[in-house]
Parts: sequence; structure tokens; C-alpha cells
Amino acid sequence: MALPVLGCQDCGHIFQQYRFDQAFYDAYYDKYYRLSLFGNTGPERAFFLDQVRRGEHLCRYLQDVLPAKGKMLDVGCSSGGLMIPFAKRGWTVRGNDPDRAYVEYGKNIGLDIDLVGAERMSPSGDYNLIIINGSLEHVHDVNRVMQLCRRASAEDGLLLIEGRALGYGIEQGFLTHNHRRYLSASSIEYLMCQHGWEPIRTTREPICGPTRPGAVFVLGRASTQRANEHLESIKTQGRMALQKTYMPSLLALRARA
Repeated sequence: MALPVLGCQDCGHIFQQYRFDQAFYDAYYDKYYRLSLFGNTGPERAFFLDQVRRGEHLCRYLQDVLPAKGKMLDVGCSSGGLMIPFAKRGWTVRGNDPDRAYVEYGKNIGLDIDLVGAERMSPSGDYNLIIINGSLEHVHDVNRVMQLCRRASAEDGLLLIEGRALGYGIEQGFLTHNHRRYLSASSIEYLMCQHGWEPIRTTREPICGPTRPGAVFVLGRASTQRANEHLESIKTQGRMALQKTYMPSLLALRARA
């Protein structure tokens, strides 16, 4: 069944037209998500090792803006491999994910992972780094997740968000049903500004290594100021990207379907 995908004419945000209730998403990610993607319910070793390598790439990319040691929260961490390079450098790491089998895999090797959806996490504050690598495109209530991340952040903490479904989907030739929203650079920046973060870096470089093509990354720093002029500028950029880049690409996908 094809699910309609829409683009907001005001800000350029791209999303599925229909949203199911929270109970549906809870059951789907707990029991069916990984099975539909990989044909099994638990992580393979190759998947976990790729997470570790991606974490190593990310450590190197962020080393000039991070303290030598600190606290890290990985929201939607899967089996948690991306946290390991940070832990080896002396960081205190914690993650959460709604997929039971993947959480148990990480916990069995000693990682601190909570079995919980992002909207229900209850992290204490003072995290120097929060990462959401691809998971924000799946959650039911994106604003709730952003609020909880801001509450969990240290005063000058950093938030890194990866959006992959849109760019990778266009590269593949189709958008997957697993993603509630398809984040672009402007939609991530807009979310950050709305919820107390100042975007400081936006890149399409493969900062987590070569195994996740099509991704865009935005790094933000916690801020107490909300810049309305910046929000309007981001919305303008989002509209232009929708009209000039994404709409032509998505219409071409539909024509080939």
C-alpha cells in the first residue's frame, strides 16, 4: 500500500500524510521493524560492528568541539555500538531504544540502554552530547522528543541529528513506509531553533563513515535565545529546497513507480 507523502508549502517539511496512534508504533518497533528490514529480530554481528565503526568516525569529527570526557545520550541507539568509541575515551554513555531484541544485545555486552521509546525517556540533565542518528524520522511525537532532549542537555551541550530517509530514498528510487517524516537540513535546523538549540554545523559529508549514504547532519548547541528572524530564514530555505530540489526528485520517483 502506498502512503501519500506531502510537503509543507510554508516551511518545506516533507512527511507522510497519515499518522497512526502511539500503540501501533509501540508494537511495530518492538516486534516487526527489524524483521521487515533485515529478516530477523536480533542484530547481526556485522551490523553491530558497523555501528562501532560509525561511532569512531563520529568521535573524530566532533573532537574539536567536545570536552575530553563527558556524558553522552544516544536516542534510538539500537544495540548501542555507536556509543562504544566514546566509552573507550572515558565518556559516560547511555542509550535508549524501543526494540527489545536490540536493546538486550547491547545490555548483554555491558552497555547502559533503556528499553523505551524516545517520547517516554526520562533522562537526567547535564549531557554534553545527545545524538539522534536517523531515529527522529520514526518517532510519533517529534516535538516531545526535542523537548526531552533539551531538558537532558548540559548548559552548553550539543545535539547531533541525522536525517537519512529523504536523501537515501531519492538515491534508492523510493521512500520507505518506516519513516513518519523525511528530514532535510532546513527541517532539522527549524526543529532545533524551535526547541532551544542553535545550529552551528550542517553537512552532507559522511561524518559517520561511508555505510549510510544520503544522510544530512546538523549539529546544534543549547541556547536560551530564540531567534525568530533565523526561523523565518530557515523556512524560506526549506520552501526553496522543496520547490527546486525535492519536489522534482519526488515527482520523478512517482513517474517511475
